[in-house]
Amino acid sequence: MRLQTRFALIAGAITSLASLSIGYFAITTAFNSEITRVDELIGRVTTQLDSRDPLSSAVFLADESDSELLVALLDSSGELITVRTSAEGEILELPAVQVKNRTGSIETLGVKERYRVETLELPQDSFLVLAYPIRDIYDNRLINIERLALFLLVALLLAFAATRVLIRPDIKKIERLAGRAREIANGRKWEIEVVETGNSEVNDLSRALNQMVGYLQNALEGERRNSQKMQEFIGDASHELRTPLTVIKGYVELLARSEQLDADGKKRAIDRLTNEIDRMERLISDLLFLAEIGERQSQLDDAVNISDLLRIQLTDLKLLEPIREIEDAITPEVFIIGSLPHMQQLLANIFSNIRRHTPQDSPLYAHLDYVNEGVRIRIGDGGSGLPEEVYQKGVQQFQRFDSSRSRESGGSGLGMSIMRAIVAEHKGRMEFRQSRFGGLEIDIIFPLKED
Repeated sequence: MRLQTRFALIAGAITSLASLSIGYFAITTAFNSEITRVDELIGRVTTQLDSRDPLSSAVFLADESDSELLVALLDSSGELITVRTSAEGEILELPAVQVKNRTGSIETLGVKERYRVETLELPQDSFLVLAYPIRDIYDNRLINIERLALFLLVALLLAFAATRVLIRPDIKKIERLAGRAREIANGRKWEIEVVETGNSEVNDLSRALNQMVGYLQNALEGERRNSQKMQEFIGDASHELRTPLTVIKGYVELLARSEQLDADGKKRAIDRLTNEIDRMERLISDLLFLAEIGERQSQLDDAVNISDLLRIQLTDLKLLEPIREIEDAITPEVFIIGSLPHMQQLLANIFSNIRRHTPQDSPLYAHLDYVNEGVRIRIGDGGSGLPEEVYQKGVQQFQRFDSSRSRESGGSGLGMSIMRAIVAEHKGRMEFRQSRFGGLEIDIIFPLKED
């Protein structure tokens, strides 16, 4: 059963119940009021009867009270004689047995013609009968019932019409929402939102559905992007692992024919195997580190002294490359709450890349201070920098920038990805731009916790 039909039936049921209850109460009250008036009239006449001549006094009192009151005498022979008729000349026609058996109380008698009757016992086995015709009262009650039925029919029609007028807009909205939900369930993209105005529950539902659809679309888009990145990552990782495996396989086959190699050839083959195994270990170690950051929530509850960590890296760099000109502006005792091993890994990767990819005599600057957003680290070198597209799009996994370096002599290409993952783990932000020396500047901001 459709929702609009249910609403119409509910409105009709409520309207019928209310109309019948009010109508029944009004009709019953009016009917009982008229009966009570008649009974009071008969009662007044009865209480004022003259005991010496009750029949004559009853006629007199009836003439004084109401023209409709009938006075009759039931004699000892059982004949009912109407002494006083109504204004229209109506006489009392009731079975004598019924009249005789209703002595001492006022009751309704008759079938076609109804009367309120009180019977009083007289001497010599006769009875005085006071009767009031009440057919008009019953006719009025029937007319009121017919009016109630007509009113109920009109009320039902109005209720159905009002339900359709008031509920139909919301029903249309619900139908649009249902159609939209079906399209979403069928995998169709909903580019244009149906924004419902107003403050009804259906409008609230529409806005909530629009918000939910937005979240779902963003989640699906994110899932697609993550899936695409995962496929690219798996392909790159497979390619990176396949290269050293191919080299190892070739040299193993070469060593298997050791009779064809001299001592120097064997040594070169073994050295190459060792280098490829070391490179695979570094690659696997980097992959495991990325997986650890992505899958497991590290304990970020260390009070990390960034100033000391940065000073250590700069001291090591000065010892290893004494001819490099280094400009440092490090605010002492700068702390963040995070993971000490991961922060050490972050700075180690940055300075390892500097030593590997920039000339030893190129300048370097390192700045550390507090800013409005938190703690800011800026490290810039005088190397060749990165391609312009990297500054705009960011660094991808396994991406190398030094064309002079081969896979055999270089790293895994995951250093930048590890740095980015560590910064994201600490809710920070990392940007790459050109330094003032023309090389690469790494700008990192870590937010400070309120406590």
